[in-house]
Amino acid sequence: MFVDYEPVTLIGIIVSRTKMTALSSVLVTIFVGLLVLILRSTTKACVDDAKRRGKSPLLVAVAVILFFPWGTIAWLLFRPEPLNPMGGQRQFRLEDYRVQ
Repeated sequence: MFVDYEPVTLIGIIVSRTKMTALSSVLVTIFVGLLVLILRSTTKACVDDAKRRGKSPLLVAVAVILFFPWGTIAWLLFRPEPLNPMGGQRQFRLEDYRVQ
């Protein structure tokens, strides 16, 4: 009926805190790395889209990076029509020239 407990020592507490600190720093590093990867891929996609639509890629990149994620959402909502790949002008839309 005798239960053998391991004695708690100061060294055991320090070692366990060191392991927790190392684990938390690894988790924070992984989280920050994933966030940077997501930001980089989102910025690249928006810059490529801005080039295709004839807008300044630098301004789009700045907006996406500084105002992440709201800058990305704003670009996706308010982006212009894409340019015509042949002539570089916007695609012809008959609705724009109809007289009412």
